[in-house]
Amino acid sequence: MLGESYLRSRARMALYLATALLLMFMAIQNVRYGLYELFYVSIILAPVMIAGAVYAWTRRSDINAHRGHLGILLLMLAVIVWQLLAGQVAINHWLYALGLFSFLLIPLKQAIALNALALAISSIALMINDSFYNTARFATSYALLTGLAGMYAYLYHHQSRFLVEIAIKDPTTGAFNLKHLDFTLKQEISRSETTGHPLSVIIIDIDFYKQQLEVHGPNFANELLSEFGHRLLEVTRAGDSIYYAENGRFFILSPVTSTEGVLVIAERLRRNVEEVTWPVVEKLNVSVGCVTREPGEVDDKELLERGLDALTQAKQSGRNKVVLSKPFAKSSSKKKT
Repeated sequence: MLGESYLRSRARMALYLATALLLMFMAIQNVRYGLYELFYVSIILAPVMIAGAVYAWTRRSDINAHRGHLGILLLMLAVIVWQLLAGQVAINHWLYALGLFSFLLIPLKQAIALNALALAISSIALMINDSFYNTARFATSYALLTGLAGMYAYLYHHQSRFLVEIAIKDPTTGAFNLKHLDFTLKQEISRSETTGHPLSVIIIDIDFYKQQLEVHGPNFANELLSEFGHRLLEVTRAGDSIYYAENGRFFILSPVTSTEGVLVIAERLRRNVEEVTWPVVEKLNVSVGCVTREPGEVDDKELLERGLDALTQAKQSGRNKVVLSKPFAKSSSKKKT
């Protein structure tokens, strides 16, 4: 996600800077041909484009930074409409660039709303100083151009979402994969350390998964994992996220969840698995290891190791149990000894 935000920011910067250069070139040409009103417009908008490039760079790590871009587009629209009302009919061609820019700079729904507003206001302003035929021709061409651009942006948006889901999700279980767990866990640890809110991790192993796989075969595994993953998605809280590793092992991240809370959640999950009828095997048990981050514990691998130790204890003590990891201070003292 971070790489995508940087890529989009660079594209926006390039767009702003190229537009600023084009406006400066147009300003020179407007002076040569005596179009002084358009010269002033170009001089006004060129620094705005440079400011847009600076904004894109300063917010490069924020993929949801759109307000500044929307403000710049609205300013451009206001300047163009002002010139249309002043009788500069030729400036209506600038609206085509505005329409295309909107789909590159702001979210799809905002871009559609902005273009609908631009079409309505500019058509009214143009009709005041031009014929109905020219206004209708402009409105039709603008609607067609922005409609095609919007359709392309819509298809690109959905294709991007599909590719992102493929990259971070396990297709069988519907849960996120381990690569996304590494990324998300680091973020949650940083957020927990900053805010002081607790963070817990639940690790679930399907008991005797390998033995059942040998008996029933891989088709059974796919059916069971699919059912198990979707069951977890149904019973976990909205703020929790589920990840699948391999060999019947699942991870659950529970932000803002204390030791007492994670034990309640884990026991409820264990009991839910035990009470449900599953494909082929009918009855199923799980071993669960839980860990809650201690203040100052910022190593994601160490946090997971503590959770895996608790899972191992649950298995060694008879399986179908929930075991909570020992506090960070105690585990640290053990390592030192």
